[in-house]
Amino acid sequence: MATKKTKPKGGSTQDKTYTFTFTLPSLIGLCSGAVVALCAFFILGILLGRGYEPEKDVPELAMVMPSQAENSTGEVKGGVLKPEELQYMDDLKQNPEPVNKAGRDKIRKADEAEKAEAQKKAEAKARRLAERKAAAEAAAKKSAEESKTAASEPDQAVSKQKQDSDAPIFDYVYQVASFLDEEKAAGFAGTLQGDGLNSYVQSGKSGNKTYYRVFVNHVGTAASTDQMKSVVAKYGIKKPLLRSKTAQ
Repeated sequence: MATKKTKPKGGSTQDKTYTFTFTLPSLIGLCSGAVVALCAFFILGILLGRGYEPEKDVPELAMVMPSQAENSTGEVKGGVLKPEELQYMDDLKQNPEPVNKAGRDKIRKADEAEKAEAQKKAEAKARRLAERKAAAEAAAKKSAEESKTAASEPDQAVSKQKQDSDAPIFDYVYQVASFLDEEKAAGFAGTLQGDGLNSYVQSGKSGNKTYYRVFVNHVGTAASTDQMKSVVAKYGIKKPLLRSKTAQ
């Protein structure tokens, strides 16, 4: 209930105030009416969103409905959403389509080009390895043949010297180099073999280190050693160390 408070007669300028009093049944009824009104507006909004026109069935609603601009065909501008159009997001998740086909094609072409380049590099690397292997095998074969030839040459030289001269024949062993690296020692021995000398490598310990010594075996007269010494002199070895001398 509302009680109106009247203005006092004393000419006071105090504003009027109103007091509302609700009982429990009236408060429940007011809340119920508000809920019903909200539900009605919600249902009406759903109907309007789905394209229904309730004002055609209830003309009184046309007075409170907002006006809609229509084109020459009598249809609402922009159209009304159809029920199947409300499932667009679900369809998009189930059947995603590329947004930028040109960009996807560009990425695919770049991947193909990168794979092709990687394959070319792998093939080139394999080809280089095969060439190196073939070259190493050819060099090893040539070195073996030269070593075999060099080993047979001293016997031929001895035979010729015995026929041409009465000078005594000796078996000389000279040390021409010493290395801490076995690979370097073997490489130098191979180089001397390529120059026609009968060279080989022997290892030996000195203190706590292992040395790889390169020896040259020469069979001939004392004069014939000059030719051997001239060969090793090309590599900066002026005076090879004589290790043994055995008469034949």
